[in-house]
Formats: sequence, structure tokens, C-alpha cells
Amino acid sequence: MKKILWILFVLLFFSCNNDSGCYECTTTFKIVVNDGEKEESYTVSDTREMCDYTEAEISQYELDNSDTTTYINGLMRIDTLKLTKCIL
Repeated sequence: MKKILWILFVLLFFSCNNDSGCYECTTTFKIVVNDGEKEESYTVSDTREMCDYTEAEISQYELDNSDTTTYINGLMRIDTLKLTKCIL
């Protein structure tokens, strides 16, 4: 009986679904507004879990979801920075 319990324990231990192959990807948006007199910035982030992706696919996801844009109108300048970083 002890052998059966031991075998069941070992089987359950190795059959558990661990998420060690999942990446945690955080996308951060930073908006910097400069109106010529003062500068203000705002930051917001979002994190999502991505599983069953290769390292190359994750690298491409980081590139596709990172960007910088600048909008200028007279003295007003708005910079938007979008950065995605994934960790295993």
C-alpha cells in the first residue's frame, strides 16, 4: 500500500502544470507633455502572462509593442513612449 501511495505521489508531483515556461510581459506607456513653460509626465503599465512562446517570438513581441512618437504643435510637444519587456 505504501508503494502505491509513493508512486501516486511521484506521478502527481511530476504531472503538475508549472508555469515556468511562461513569460510575464509588462507594457509601460509614458506620456511627457511640455507646453513651453512646464513639463508633466504620466505613466501607466499593464502586465500579461504569455505561455507557449519561443524566445524569438517573445523578442519579436517586445519589438512590435515598443515605440516612441512625438507630436509637436507650436510650443506644445507631446512624447509618447511605449516599452514592452518580458521576463521568464
